[in-house]
Amino acid sequence: MILKHILKDRYLRIAAAISIFILFLTALIFSFAGPFNKRLILHFDSYNGIDLLGGEWQVFGVLFAALAILAINFYLSDFLYPRDRFLSYLFVFSGLLLSVLILTAVSVIIYVN
Repeated sequence: MILKHILKDRYLRIAAAISIFILFLTALIFSFAGPFNKRLILHFDSYNGIDLLGGEWQVFGVLFAALAILAINFYLSDFLYPRDRFLSYLFVFSGLLLSVLILTAVSVIIYVN
């Protein structure tokens, strides 16, 4: 069974579900945020101004990359669970932190544009 150790452990199951929920919620928030101009401000600096412009698909690319990182973290967590539970918890909770950071970054992109 895939991810059997994550599904058995209560803390890992809750943290993994919350991180996936936050990531999909971020995608929904960005997709329903409204029509944007052709170019989005993806990065700006207080000294140099706008550094990076991009399209909507680049933001979704960040979301897909975060989903891939979550999948790798969950696989490593499941693989290492019988040997070292601390590393397993570390991988899953770092994925939760990654989801929160991606939510923050996408919220800032929506706010700036």
